[in-house]
Amino acid sequence: MSVPAGPGATALLDAQGCLTEAGMSALLAAPPGRGPEALAAHLAACGRCQDRMLTAGVPGPRTGAPRRSVAPSLGRMLLLVGLILVSMLLFFVSLRRLTVP
Repeated sequence: MSVPAGPGATALLDAQGCLTEAGMSALLAAPPGRGPEALAAHLAACGRCQDRMLTAGVPGPRTGAPRRSVAPSLGRMLLLVGLILVSMLLFFVSLRRLTVP
């Protein structure tokens, strides 16, 4: 991780050397490509800060845990199995037609 240099840079870093909320908001408030150079350089080298920046403003847990999904209905599962079986049948029929003279 690179450490930003310049006046006031220490106020933008936490104890782990990553950007504080003030540093993150300074980058988010700046137009694209116009953020403070030292902060942008740190962000380019720090995976933790990149994760925090990408999830900034996103509601929900930030643990990266997958959401619990609901199983599809029985009708949808049967339809999917039926379509797979029909596709396999058509494949074998077309394969048979290609191999028999």
